[in-house]
Amino acid sequence: MGSLACLVTRLPKILWIGLAAVTLTTGARADILPPGNRAVPLGVHALVGGKVVVKPGQILDAATVVIRDGLIEKVGTNVAVPPDARVWDMKGLTIYAGFIDPYLTLGTNAPAPAAGPRRPELTAGRFYGLPVANQDPGNPGPGSELATITPEHRMVEGMAPDTNALQSMREAGFTVGNVVPGRGFIRGTSVLLALSDCNPNDAIIRPDVFQHVAFEAGERGEGFGFGSYPGSLMGIISAIRQSFFDAQHYALEHASFDKAPQGRKRPPFNPASQALGPALRKEIPVVFEPGSALMVDRAARVAHEMGLNYYILASGQEWRRPDLAKGTGATFIVPLSYPELSKMPEDDDWNAIGLDQLRAWDWAPEDAAVLRAQNLEVALTTYELDNKGDFHKNLISAVDRGFSTNDALAALTTIPARLCGVEQSLGTVEAGKMADLTVVSGKDYFDPDAKVKEVWIDGQHYRAEASPAKPDDAKDEKTPDAKPSEEKPEKPADAKETADQPDEAKPDETKPAGETPAGEKPAGEKAGGTRPARPNRAATARELLKKRVARAPLEGRGPLTNPPSLLLTNATIWTCGPTGNLQNASILIQNGKIAAVQSTIPAPAGALVEDATGKQISPGLIDCHSHSMILGGVNEGSLPSSAMVRIGDVVNSESANIYLQLAGGVTEAHLLHGSANPIGGQCCLIKLRDGATPEDLKFKDAPPTIKFALGENVKQSNGERSSSRFPQTRMGVQTFYFNRFTAAQQYLQSWSNYNKAVSSGVASAVPPARDLELETLGEILQGKRFIHCHSYRQDEILMFIRQMQSFGIQIAAMHHILEGYKVADEMAAGGIGGSTFSDWWAYKFEVYDAIPYNGTLMHDRGVVVSFNSDSDDLARRLNSEAAKAVKYGGLSELEAIKFETINPAIQLRVQQRVGSLEVGKDGDIAIWSKSPLDSTTVCLETWIEGKKYFDRSLDAARTAAYEEERKALVAKAKKVLDQGGPTGGGPRGRRRFFEIALEHQDDYFNHDRDEADVEP
Repeated sequence: MGSLACLVTRLPKILWIGLAAVTLTTGARADILPPGNRAVPLGVHALVGGKVVVKPGQILDAATVVIRDGLIEKVGTNVAVPPDARVWDMKGLTIYAGFIDPYLTLGTNAPAPAAGPRRPELTAGRFYGLPVANQDPGNPGPGSELATITPEHRMVEGMAPDTNALQSMREAGFTVGNVVPGRGFIRGTSVLLALSDCNPNDAIIRPDVFQHVAFEAGERGEGFGFGSYPGSLMGIISAIRQSFFDAQHYALEHASFDKAPQGRKRPPFNPASQALGPALRKEIPVVFEPGSALMVDRAARVAHEMGLNYYILASGQEWRRPDLAKGTGATFIVPLSYPELSKMPEDDDWNAIGLDQLRAWDWAPEDAAVLRAQNLEVALTTYELDNKGDFHKNLISAVDRGFSTNDALAALTTIPARLCGVEQSLGTVEAGKMADLTVVSGKDYFDPDAKVKEVWIDGQHYRAEASPAKPDDAKDEKTPDAKPSEEKPEKPADAKETADQPDEAKPDETKPAGETPAGEKPAGEKAGGTRPARPNRAATARELLKKRVARAPLEGRGPLTNPPSLLLTNATIWTCGPTGNLQNASILIQNGKIAAVQSTIPAPAGALVEDATGKQISPGLIDCHSHSMILGGVNEGSLPSSAMVRIGDVVNSESANIYLQLAGGVTEAHLLHGSANPIGGQCCLIKLRDGATPEDLKFKDAPPTIKFALGENVKQSNGERSSSRFPQTRMGVQTFYFNRFTAAQQYLQSWSNYNKAVSSGVASAVPPARDLELETLGEILQGKRFIHCHSYRQDEILMFIRQMQSFGIQIAAMHHILEGYKVADEMAAGGIGGSTFSDWWAYKFEVYDAIPYNGTLMHDRGVVVSFNSDSDDLARRLNSEAAKAVKYGGLSELEAIKFETINPAIQLRVQQRVGSLEVGKDGDIAIWSKSPLDSTTVCLETWIEGKKYFDRSLDAARTAAYEEERKALVAKAKKVLDQGGPTGGGPRGRRRFFEIALEHQDDYFNHDRDEADVEP
């Protein structure tokens, strides 16, 4: 009846009932239909004489496949053809199990874009810092407070695929697709359907296959009003994490209420939290769409944190950090969509294309092979291909780069079948399975000249030959700027296409008319009665693309040397500790720790010994206020409190700034959230271990910190945000702090009450719902997390100090603090550090009273002072910033260098590990050509925990190697373009070629002051 329903269109209900009665009565296929309907085709077929690939690695030559009523009845080389079967001659053809796309977008049933806030006060979720009436935030009706969290959305509802989209998939050889939602962060469930033209009821194979989570909204900008949460990558991750915690609590609360409802308040109904239950119970897998190489690791960590069964949609960038992909152990669904070359208007325009962009183009076809090399399972998808017809060409490129044909076939059949939970019905050509087949002409599907001739879906035959393209289509794809006059010559009437002369293999159209290249006979001249072979430019382009020129981004990174012991002798050593400066002294680092600092040290066996005569050694510099190595935005400025977001979720280990700052002697950087809100996000202290993973960059066991802010930024004095968010005044900021810490006290009390109930044996006790924002503020109240506060004016500084003291909170440091000299006594009395600038002033109204003597004056009054960068560029010259304290205020050089070493270590509570050269501390050092405070000095080497990460003597060769690699890539790109290939790619592919990877978008962007994005 399933096949019957596909073929008979819109019969009146009474006729359907009659047909059903006939079928049930006779027990046979209904051959007679009411007048006006086509006859039902035969349900028995025999595909005879073809090569049958039963599954990867198992092939039957000259075999027969018998199909009956939509199922495979028999497969083999000695199978008798049933007398009632229609026979299909398959000689010269190859039969595969129908291909399955596990991540298909058909442009149907997408949830409507989230509407803008129905009231201005909802822009930031009515987050005033006080409990208020909830007026239906998010989408209308019950659900998440965020319009972009819609796990309850089901693609199966309203599924009505476009017939042209279905045909394009069949032409590419696909018979089944898992149609996924395309908007939001938690997007809802996908649906597995047959790519046939039948009634949707019959096409659906599984209604809810995966839950989908993405670290980006999808179609950028949709559903995001200015100021809507979340507005940053770290905010997205936080929102996803909170949603899963809400779902966990929802299940506990409702289970408890259902068991004993009497005398209790009814819990709220939330379809979003309810819909996440199956994922938390591992009843449905979750597919994460991380969007970048580094976020692959973060997706896996979130999945493990929530205990999810998960897969990952590859970004196509996994070649950047294959170690991170390997660490997930996950199955990857890999799109075969690549950056597409474009002809440049002028040759000089290639100068605007960076090395990383060229690497991304050259590496793209190899991503699937890279993942398999990590022993990871791979499925393939047409996702993000503008033209599904490009899938086969791109697959051939992947095979050319080392993705084996067995792996490729499994990635199209058995693996997606298993991921989608239909391995018992699909994925192989075996008896009892659904009759979904892909039939290919040519040697096999992995032959560049192979064509998909037809597909079978549920035993129904569909022709799959693509319609011929317009003559100019291919050129338009390659050269969007082509002039109308640049038309292709017409093909002679007697010209025939062969496997050796594909469409792409056109004669050289650039030569002048009538000109014949050396070695070629004039057009039309025959030798031995045959036309001369034309140059196969497509084959030439393919050969060029087979060999990768780009190097791996990890090459040349990591420790340059890692000796068991390092002994530096005869140096001037700035210890920044009690012993001050030592002349003609030595320092020994063993196993990453400082073992001795004294005049003479005997060399241990196996030690690397370097004579440092004439050189000077300081502790590695520490930047107490940095925004350099952060992915996806430094501000989550949508809410007045973003304490739940974590810089640690978005540490950028690939930033070029790591190397540049190592070249300035920096070994630690305190990565801060921005200053757009009174309560910012959680900060992260890292060591600049170039080449390490994001997690391995983190300074282990450093006390956690958080960014707060005062002043013009947080009250939104400038720009459109001034009307979108509470607070709008300085007194509002003060009130907001009071409200949030009061709420945090109540939150901690609720957990205390729960723990007491559990210890008293109350079996029905339900834990409070986890609130990541209040949880973080509770850590501050408990003295587990320390505040670093952006500040300027003395009145606000005093207000903040007194208010925090009223809650018993110890402030670690006030940042910027350009009026710190006015309140230095109060800061010193409160044990509050000051992390300031050396000589910044008058860049906005609230810093008009800033003076360059500020650092020295605070130091003289007993404040622990540091100078920070707040700038990618300035971070490379922190030693020069320290020298300014000598000029402005006459501070001694011994004290000035501490502004960049031990003092920021004290502010960050890590002085027992770093900041001075003392026995037992980490071996983090910078070696200088002269005094680190000399304006002409340069950093020669930078070591972290006894490993060398920067050596100036190697820098020139490093730069030259990068330049040579770039030249080679440009030359390759030009040659490929000269050969006219590859064609296709579409607008998305061409746009992708010019995109800068997320990891490198801020490489050379100068974050001068974290308030730059909210001030003119």
